Amino acid sequence: MDGFRRLTVGLGRSSADESTIRYAALVSRLYAVEQVCFVHVLPQATAVGPVSAQADVEAEMRSRVAKEMAGLPAQISVRHAVLEGPLTDQLLTFVAQSQTDLLIVGHGSGHSGWRALARRLAMKAPCSVLMVPENAPAHLRHILTPIDFSEHAADTLRVAVSLARASGAACTALHVYFNEAVATYEEYDQVLRGQERQSYDAFLAPIDTQGMTVTPLFEEGANIAHAILRTAERDEADLIVMGTRGRSRSAAILLGSVTEQTIVETRIPLLAVKHFGARMGVMQALLDPRFLYRSGLHTD
Repeated sequence: MDGFRRLTVGLGRSSADESTIRYAALVSRLYAVEQVCFVHVLPQATAVGPVSAQADVEAEMRSRVAKEMAGLPAQISVRHAVLEGPLTDQLLTFVAQSQTDLLIVGHGSGHSGWRALARRLAMKAPCSVLMVPENAPAHLRHILTPIDFSEHAADTLRVAVSLARASGAACTALHVYFNEAVATYEEYDQVLRGQERQSYDAFLAPIDTQGMTVTPLFEEGANIAHAILRTAERDEADLIVMGTRGRSRSAAILLGSVTEQTIVETRIPLLAVKHFGARMGVMQALLDPRFLYRSGLHTD
């Protein structure tokens, strides 16, 4: 993986923006980022008129962004865009047209609206989406990656390894399994864990870990999302990297529903990785003229 080159950062003009901007600066320092575009979507024309409103919002964005993005390499292009119209449609259209690799959005503590937006974007965006909770520290020390031994999980682990290598963070691959037996015993549990370890070794063998150590972790749990969040908090992970699709060979199924539930409930930054095939299909749909929402757009 070559990393993220073009970033779009959604701002809500709230206290959560500070953490979001700092995370954008972190990613910009980790990778050879070419462009970072900060975007705010106005719901409708204001009483003073859309042009004036957009100019005022852009000036406010520039001021907030400048404080956190100072010191970045000069070759990184920092842009600002003020859109108007339906929030989700405008962001999705913008990231498709700008060929964004990574969309970064934040949400305030307990703000269900932004959590719902993050969930929709993670499922529909033509790029990977990073959700940053308010007050999340902008550093990477421990990355947790749930895996289900699928091909998509292998792609997700490659992204996590790339981030770990760039940041110097530890990387843990978590597999959640579920024992459906009504009655069990210690020896059976050991056999089951041994089978999971064999599957993990076969899963990891073809993956280029770039010289990084990936620590496997096996946890039992009927609710996969809860097991992921419980493990992340217990082991002090500061980023969860998940795929948006994938199917397990065992009882642990990592599908969109698991990612969605984890997004809704997490208090830790979460990167939802969009795989190449899915990206192309969604991007083609978003760029269809019948989808595009025609409204005012102001960029620099």
